[in-house]
Amino acid sequence: MDQVKSIIKNYLSTRSIKATARQLKISKNTVREYLRRSQAYTEDIGQLLLLDDDQLKVILYGTHTPSQTDRSATLSQQQDYWIKELRRVGVTRQLLWEEYRVEHPDGYGYSQFCEYLKRGIGRKDLTLSLNHVPGQELMVDFSGKKLEWVDLSTGQVHSCEVLVAVFPHSHYAFVIALASQQLAHFVHGLNQALSFFGGLPQVLLSDNLKSYVTRADRYEPTFTQLCEQLAAHYQLDLQATRVGKPKDKASVENAVGVVYNRIYGPLRNEVFSSLAALNEGIREQLDRHNAKAYQKKEGSRQSIFQTYERPQMRDLPSDLFEIKKITRAKIQLNYHVFIGEEKNFYSVPCQYVGQQAQIIYTPKVVEVFLNSERIALHQRLEGRGSYHYQTQEQHMPKHHQEWKKSLGYDAEYFLTQAKLIGPATHWAIQLVLVSRIHQEQSYNSCKGILHLTKKYSKERLEQAALRCQKVSRVSYNMLKRILLLELDQVEEQPAQLKLPLHDNIRGPQQYQ
Repeated sequence: MDQVKSIIKNYLSTRSIKATARQLKISKNTVREYLRRSQAYTEDIGQLLLLDDDQLKVILYGTHTPSQTDRSATLSQQQDYWIKELRRVGVTRQLLWEEYRVEHPDGYGYSQFCEYLKRGIGRKDLTLSLNHVPGQELMVDFSGKKLEWVDLSTGQVHSCEVLVAVFPHSHYAFVIALASQQLAHFVHGLNQALSFFGGLPQVLLSDNLKSYVTRADRYEPTFTQLCEQLAAHYQLDLQATRVGKPKDKASVENAVGVVYNRIYGPLRNEVFSSLAALNEGIREQLDRHNAKAYQKKEGSRQSIFQTYERPQMRDLPSDLFEIKKITRAKIQLNYHVFIGEEKNFYSVPCQYVGQQAQIIYTPKVVEVFLNSERIALHQRLEGRGSYHYQTQEQHMPKHHQEWKKSLGYDAEYFLTQAKLIGPATHWAIQLVLVSRIHQEQSYNSCKGILHLTKKYSKERLEQAALRCQKVSRVSYNMLKRILLLELDQVEEQPAQLKLPLHDNIRGPQQYQ
């Protein structure tokens, strides 16, 4: 009615239909029609400006005829049905209008029918502007479209899932490409997101991903055990959107669309040779996106986040959350447990051989428990599927420890021990060490020589070595035989320097 009153005011001022139409930017026929209806009621159309909107509406439009009322009521009754039908595949407004005219031949035309539906759909899709508390909620979601990287050695193309995380107050975002949406990769993506933001929100919100929710429910959804462990580690409140209600996390839905423009677009012609290289490219574009100024307000996503959100967030713990896996294994006779997933062995104290142990392991650590008591702790081996052994010396029986010590012997050790026995023994060990091409091959002989002191004595070994020194030859077997035959205790006869007289021996006179 305000527009109608403006037409009347302008006409009374200009007394020109053409000037009124030009000033109000409407057609001359529209001005002419409203003037006709007004003058049909009264010649002094200025009096219409004193009436309220309802009175003016009755004068200009009159009351609805019964047929018009019926048509409007029919549309109101069937509006919800038509809006619901439009969601079905193959259903169009044209089809619904044709069905409507079959039942109501005197009903509205197609254009009025569509306009009525449009107003109805608009009322159904009313939105509420929300004010988000800074730093309180982190929304996460996977994008619908994937990115790719190429293995240059084989030419194989690998598709990657893309995880998007955003704080709705500032729209400060994090993006990472992951190998899949599996639980382990999803948790890795969350860890990297929290590390990127440098702090902890109060709430983590996502839709009903299989890696996030095991049972969807509007009021009490059930989350995966691993996500609950992550929430306990970071002290987060897990929340899930209602099923089929993407507007519950509208900020991250909008962020995904922005990511397509700001990250996917600039990277569309680049070829990446690894997942890490792809994430480096994403990070470069992401930093530009976060630093880019807002279009309709001051600042950027990054500046608003650092100013208002980051101070409200809790600090990250010293260690990021790690996935823990649990398995059971029997402690084998070699006092090791076997982890089937990685096919490696880890030692436990030998007194527990034969018992069932519980193994809890992360990508970095392996813990072995027996009756809720931890009996072994190892750094996890890097090689997977290699059947490697990781053995701690304190877990070994005593005789095994002695054997292992022998593996650490060197020439200096043997020379030091021999010197404590005597110079002849020191000489013997030196000669044995240089008797082989590879010095390590002589270590067993050196151990055998030193071991002779346990059966005999250091003094006897020194005497045996002295006996060998006189002939400039020595070996473990020579020393062992000398001690066995007690030759070290036999006094040697002095050598005869003068030959006895004999008839067959010619004297020096024969050579003159």
